[in-house]
Amino acid sequence: MNPLSKFTLSVSLFLASFGFSACSGLPASSGSGPGGAGSFTIGGTVTGLTGTGLILQDNGGDSLAISGNATFTFKTAIARNLAYNVSVSASPTGPVQTCTVANGQGTAIANVTTVVITCSTGTVSIGGQVVGLLGTGLTLQDNGGDNLTVPVAGPFTFKTALTIGSAYLIKVSVQPTSPAQTCTVTNGSGTANANVGNIQITCSTGTLSIGGTVTGLAKAGSGLVLQDNGGDNLTVKANGTFTFPTLVPAGGTYKVTILTQPTGPNQACTVSSGTGTANNNVVNVQVICPAIFHTIGGTVVGLVGTNSGMVLQNNLGDNLAVSSNGTFTFNTPIADGSTYDVSVLVGPSTQPGVGIVTWFFQGTATSAVTSVIVDCGHNDWSWFDGSNLADQKGTSTPPPPPAAFDTSSPGGRKNPATWTDFNGNLSLFGGDGLTFTAGLTPPATQLNDMWEYVNTQNYFGGFGNYWNNLKPALAGGPAPRDGAVTWTQPGPGGDLFLFGGQDLALNFYNDIWRYNVAGNTWTLVSGAANQIGVYGALGMAAAGNAPGSRWGSTSRLDASGKVWLFGGFGKDSAGTLGLLNDLWNYDIATAQWTWISGSNTVNQTGNYGILGTPAALNVPGARQASMSFIDPSGNFWLFGGFDLDSKGNPDALNDLWQFKAGTWTWMSGANVVNQTGVYGTQGVAASTNVPGARWSSGAWSDASGNLWIFGGEGYDSVGNGSLSDVWEYKGGQWIWVKGPASVSQGGVYGLAPGPIIYPYVGNGPGSRFAPGYWYVLNPTDNSVEFWVFGGEGFDSAGTNGNGLLSDLWRYLPYP
Repeated sequence: MNPLSKFTLSVSLFLASFGFSACSGLPASSGSGPGGAGSFTIGGTVTGLTGTGLILQDNGGDSLAISGNATFTFKTAIARNLAYNVSVSASPTGPVQTCTVANGQGTAIANVTTVVITCSTGTVSIGGQVVGLLGTGLTLQDNGGDNLTVPVAGPFTFKTALTIGSAYLIKVSVQPTSPAQTCTVTNGSGTANANVGNIQITCSTGTLSIGGTVTGLAKAGSGLVLQDNGGDNLTVKANGTFTFPTLVPAGGTYKVTILTQPTGPNQACTVSSGTGTANNNVVNVQVICPAIFHTIGGTVVGLVGTNSGMVLQNNLGDNLAVSSNGTFTFNTPIADGSTYDVSVLVGPSTQPGVGIVTWFFQGTATSAVTSVIVDCGHNDWSWFDGSNLADQKGTSTPPPPPAAFDTSSPGGRKNPATWTDFNGNLSLFGGDGLTFTAGLTPPATQLNDMWEYVNTQNYFGGFGNYWNNLKPALAGGPAPRDGAVTWTQPGPGGDLFLFGGQDLALNFYNDIWRYNVAGNTWTLVSGAANQIGVYGALGMAAAGNAPGSRWGSTSRLDASGKVWLFGGFGKDSAGTLGLLNDLWNYDIATAQWTWISGSNTVNQTGNYGILGTPAALNVPGARQASMSFIDPSGNFWLFGGFDLDSKGNPDALNDLWQFKAGTWTWMSGANVVNQTGVYGTQGVAASTNVPGARWSSGAWSDASGNLWIFGGEGYDSVGNGSLSDVWEYKGGQWIWVKGPASVSQGGVYGLAPGPIIYPYVGNGPGSRFAPGYWYVLNPTDNSVEFWVFGGEGFDSAGTNGNGLLSDLWRYLPYP
């Protein structure tokens, strides 16, 4: 039997039964039921119930336990024309459910079977109490819908349960009539994290409500509080209509004021039509909160010059000329909650070939914006290649096709040998570290692989920048080693030269190897392992002259093509091992060495003389892992290292020396070991500034002859460890340019390398010593780039200072 047929049959039987009763001689009591003459049962249907413990009540009593989905009937019948009000007394558990009541209120004029109890999981009910209701037609709304007509005072629950965590907003949609009443809502809004039952609807006769509209409130929940007649506080959370909870008598006065102004952002709201006599419900009070505007700005960094001609825009307008580094603010503020989008309309004329990256350029303004960064590249570190994690073995694959980023990279290592060729490409040989060659590493060992990184002049990098493994480890050439020094033959296609170092068997070398770039071939020029120094006559070149085998010396090539070599740890003229302070020249054309200065025996103490005064007897103490420079005049400079001071103490120094016209001059720093740094103000030169003592730093000189150092192992302002600070020696004073003033700092890498590299002023390599390093001269504008690879130190995690690093960084100083 289908449902329609079944329903029809039931109605027919009822009508037949009704007709039979009327024809008998019995009194007719229409609407009476099982509850007794003139009384009616109250019941309905339960659906969706899966939990246990559901209890219903009628008129606040007559509790009825419900165990499953079915019809129900309360035990107690209701007399004719009396009210019924069905509510949920206890919600089910196991699982926890929310049950709502529909058709639960009314007046009993027949048996009631239309009450619907709907239970759901993961929801909460919204309800409360109506008090003082005498009239009819009161209709409530939740969130602008789910209309609920309330016939009598008592508990109420909206038919629709809300998902846990949802917002609710209760309003009176229709006020009651017969008699006319005004009903107000208390506790009518919030977030439903559990069943809500504390909403109160208060209905009064002969009293009037006071309300109106709030406009311009910038942020919901910002703390705006209104008052009527010096009390009756009302918190307003959003724009829209409002009604005070307390009614006033007909003919009574009202005075609406602002008790608390909104904050976050701050606004000064005003009230209009806020006072008067209430002869009807008042709905025309206006609370107007004026629009909030925010300035948009930020900082320009890395810009060359003070008359750049650069022009910025916000939202493709509001053009703003920016001449130099510093903060900027657009002329036109934007309204609270509006979006901003900062861009560069005209690039600076003072730095051709250097791109600009704008960071934090978009957003929504809820306060003054000062976070936009227009990064013009100078004084930036940029992570170009390799891993941001230590102890990687590296990879080697053929360069990919255009638009694909090459991920080949040497493995992590320290003390590699490095060259810059005359195309600006970076070459790297060996060092102590890891490689992808099967079965060779780990653990780390001395290597003799040869690598080249190409296209360094691409400012934003790209698929044209990549590492190329020219020779894998153990593929011939110089013995695997670390601590060697290098120079590049002047002129296009010049060969690369390698001198000295130490191998895994602790052999020291004074051999010279020549690498032909075009042919990818190594040729031994001279020298061997464990050779004593042959000094000859001071200042006289000779075919038999040669420095002793050594590790950790420092070398530079001057503009005339002459190689300068100083110190290290190795063998003197007697074959004794120790720290050296000898200065040599090597002529590439004649392949002859000349002993220029210093001692031919090891472990010599420095003779400092008077600071800033050249003297024939002045000479730096013996040292290893120091840093050297050549200025534009061809003078040789030396800084720090692990060395012997004026008293013969071995450890780190921060002394700066110049060798000019055959004489040494102590220029800066201390003549005793282990001095901490004096950093001063970043970017500002001062006579008292000085780097802390250190060794195995990166070092280079720029086109103007200024001297630069990066990192190393040594001292910050209070203690020692590995460093990542950048210093410049300019005009006789030191400048702390960049990097932390503390040892043992992790790297800040930023976006991973890809087809486009995005320089950012906040990025920088972690503390490290013994990295490979290069400088590249850009012939178009005579600017210099400084590049750093690997070393031993801290990666992005910043927790292991002994990690072997394989990251490649570029630093772009101001020209």
